[in-house]
Amino acid sequence: MKTIVHWLDQYGLRSTPRNQRIWLTASLIIAMLYGILFWRLAFEHPYSIQDDARQHVFWMWRYVDPSLFPNDIIADYFQSVAPVGYKVLYRLGAILGIHPLIFHKLLPPIIGLAGTVYTFYLALAIIPVPLVAFINTLILNQSLWMWDELASGTPKAFSVLLILALLFYISERKLWGCVVVIGLQGLFYPHLVFISVLLLALRTVWPHSDRRSSLRFLIIGSIVATLVLLPYVLTTSPYGPVVTLEQAKTMAEFQPGGRNAFFYDAWSRYWLFSGRSGLLPPSVPTTICLSLFFPLILWLKLPLLKKVTRHGALITQLGLASIILFFLSHSVLFRLHLPSRYSRHSLKVIVALAAAMVIVTLLDAGLRRLSRQPQQLWRQTIALAMVAGTTLITVGYPLLLDSFLNSVYIDSDRTALYEYIQEQPKDIRIASLAHESENIPAFTGRSVMISRGHSLAYHQGYYNQIRSRILDLITAQYSPELSVLKSIITDYGIDFWLIDEQSFNPEAMPGMWLRQFETAWTTAINQMQQQPSALQQLTPTCTVVSDQGKTLIATACVLDAQE
Repeated sequence: MKTIVHWLDQYGLRSTPRNQRIWLTASLIIAMLYGILFWRLAFEHPYSIQDDARQHVFWMWRYVDPSLFPNDIIADYFQSVAPVGYKVLYRLGAILGIHPLIFHKLLPPIIGLAGTVYTFYLALAIIPVPLVAFINTLILNQSLWMWDELASGTPKAFSVLLILALLFYISERKLWGCVVVIGLQGLFYPHLVFISVLLLALRTVWPHSDRRSSLRFLIIGSIVATLVLLPYVLTTSPYGPVVTLEQAKTMAEFQPGGRNAFFYDAWSRYWLFSGRSGLLPPSVPTTICLSLFFPLILWLKLPLLKKVTRHGALITQLGLASIILFFLSHSVLFRLHLPSRYSRHSLKVIVALAAAMVIVTLLDAGLRRLSRQPQQLWRQTIALAMVAGTTLITVGYPLLLDSFLNSVYIDSDRTALYEYIQEQPKDIRIASLAHESENIPAFTGRSVMISRGHSLAYHQGYYNQIRSRILDLITAQYSPELSVLKSIITDYGIDFWLIDEQSFNPEAMPGMWLRQFETAWTTAINQMQQQPSALQQLTPTCTVVSDQGKTLIATACVLDAQE
């Protein structure tokens, strides 16, 4: 018993340089292990890509070949909304010979390792207990890999890292480190700049704070924030205006089942659990639930909490700043984009540290209580069980899950389809209502008319054009009139049409998201039930490649067809 308590005190609770090195090394080893597991998943198939990268990385084919996606509104739009730092980083990768689709797979574990270092030392600044710092990095890494944000390699992958870096430099009173991080936030994930400035403002009025130093941080930080956000303010998007709250409430796209589903009748879904409007992160380790016991250990005044430093206020300030901006974003929908972007990343940082403190504090208190009792076998058994249980729910937690890495990777074996499309001219345009259209730009470097993933309704100048295309494609694909099909092919300059094997089966027609276009969709269903569409009748003669349920039709053949 005393041996266990001595070991915990000697190696886990004492913040010596040696102990810090041991636990940091352990943290990095586990972070590397998670990264290797991710790389194994990411590179398992030749045609694979993370879900969000299909929208935010595909257009970077242009860094490899600038002639790709000519006059492509989808590529132009997603390139225009990408943060500057994110674009520069991927361009540098392309200059070094790393294709963007490869780079987005290499990046997440590297970000994870950097975040692990900041997490560890931030935890030590708040409570100088190496075991707490280790478990904090463990839980936070598990939280990051259980959802797709880090794995995406998109701007949101940098969010937690940039929050951790800011808090660390504030705790170290390193002004220029803080300033650089705020600049990077504006270049990679601008939402964080608002959180950072508000956090710095809160520190100037916080009890027992160094107001002079805090004011200096706030002034210089605000100047940098203004400079880095100024381009967003001064630049008018060619795809504006942003959708208003009143417009969104009337649009099926923002209702349950829509592409940009935002409004839910259930209070808990809307305010807490929705990925766009909710306060909480969408998926976290069960161990994070232990953070709910943090108020209890504060009330019990357990001994280990005496080690918490004044920097513990940083976590409270981060939480307060995030919640304020969450509700502010709700009050001005959608001018600050989505409310969840101001809370979900911060809360992951907060609850991971709280859970780690709960675990170690309760373990320490329990073992010390047992050690004061007479030495008996059952007490030693309980002590060993406590240590084993702590190890199981922290280090061994991923082993308890059916699937730990929830990176939402999209894999496809339609090699024949992609290779055929890649052999076509770079300026071709493919029309499709099938979900496969989301993969075509990323896997082939060729343009599509529309896809579900690219149909974001936040900027009306962009979405109005996409919506018109969707309605026209629904009309053309299901119209029995060949002239209607030919007219739309000619108007849009469509070279190929991709259909699904169930596209013309009224009882199994794919595309739940298309049902948000109720009038056009209902008309299509009615037409299909009455007679075959013109495109369906021409499919056998105009097909150029068919691969695993997907059929590519040459529109030149369609245009040559007679009524």
